[in-house]
Amino acid sequence: MTNVARRVRPTSPATGNDVPSRGPDFACGYEIDVASDDARTPEQWARAAWEGAPAPLRWFMLAGWRFVLGLRLGPRPSPDHILGRRIIDRRHDETVCQLRSSFLEAYNAFRLVDGRLVWSTFVIYERPIASVIWPPVSLLHRPLVRIALRRAAVRS
Repeated sequence: MTNVARRVRPTSPATGNDVPSRGPDFACGYEIDVASDDARTPEQWARAAWEGAPAPLRWFMLAGWRFVLGLRLGPRPSPDHILGRRIIDRRHDETVCQLRSSFLEAYNAFRLVDGRLVWSTFVIYERPIASVIWPPVSLLHRPLVRIALRRAAVRS
């Protein structure tokens, strides 16, 4: 594999048309350069980031998703889910996953753009309690995305 900088950078969130047209209440994006000989699909990147995370990190994420955010996880393992997140769109340049709880809806898009992988997160508040719960969770979400993306790049 070609040596490529493994620095994760903030970027504008990017996705196709599968995130609802109603603007998200929270959006963030991170990108990393993809080596020229890295032929992984966006779905493979998502699986490497979530399912390829070390067991303690995976369990931490799952516990937060389920018990803090109340997200309804799907089956694991599954060709239609990535660590319990339902795949709602699968294209050559993008994979979008979605989860819902009783108070929010979350989308994660993994998109290949001009030699970079962009991981975007969109959260839509369905009930007012989401505006109390998500902001502190987002403080953990951001560094966890950077860690998972960096690890996924190294594991290629």
